[in-house]
Amino acid sequence: MPPISLISDSSACLPPEVARRFGIAVLPIVIHLPSGDIRDGMEEAGDVVYRSLARGESVKSSAPSPLEYLAAMEGAEGDPVAVTPAVEFTAMYRNAAVAAEISARPVAVVDSRTAAAAQGLVVLAAAEVAAAGGGTEAVVRAAEDAGRRAELVAALDGVEHLKKSGRIPSVALDLARQLGIRPVFRLNGGAVERLGVPRSAPAALRRIRREALARGLDRAAVRVVFHAANRERADELRELIGGADYLTEFSPSMGIHTGPGVVGVAWLRPASTER
Repeated sequence: MPPISLISDSSACLPPEVARRFGIAVLPIVIHLPSGDIRDGMEEAGDVVYRSLARGESVKSSAPSPLEYLAAMEGAEGDPVAVTPAVEFTAMYRNAAVAAEISARPVAVVDSRTAAAAQGLVVLAAAEVAAAGGGTEAVVRAAEDAGRRAELVAALDGVEHLKKSGRIPSVALDLARQLGIRPVFRLNGGAVERLGVPRSAPAALRRIRREALARGLDRAAVRVVFHAANRERADELRELIGGADYLTEFSPSMGIHTGPGVVGVAWLRPASTER
């Protein structure tokens, strides 16, 4: 049975040791700054991005292109399986699918139906099956099953960066800032669901814990706590939920849209747990 080579991207928040252990190819997202382009995942990328945002500068990002996916697929040692963020969030699934059509090799592309650290857990579930000798079909099934069970609950550190979306009236944003609101949200099934608007950091962490426990966190085999330049708050969350298997950085390419300070937890719901 041929080995499997997994391909992901830097927004998946995969801890470097996990990517190395399983030989996962991580395609970097390019971040466009006034001072020039940098690659997501570079050392100090977060500091550079968040300083630029604090100065009010325009910061954008570009997903890996079809050609970048194609190069990874063609260069893979084993049969390539690409796992992308949900198609609702980014062009990466479409780009990977185009590359798979062009490739001379058989390639599988899986929409993880989530993003960030939850996508990383989908990739990890697939990698474990591949490492155990599973072929393409088994690895794809593992990724699709994990995608159906993937959960992520997190809190923003404020609402300032939501202003750029243009979808929230400025009056509402001003009031939210005055109240110190820290929106708590959930990623699941290709959708973002608002869960609450706590008015302090401790309240936001407690809300994350409550929502996560209600969705099977206490029975999850693996937990990932993540943060965007907010290690202290991440340590508080890790202690509050009773520990985590990994503590990782939130991708700066995603931090462009949320700003620094994001903290949250990702896990896979036990198979018997309903949404």
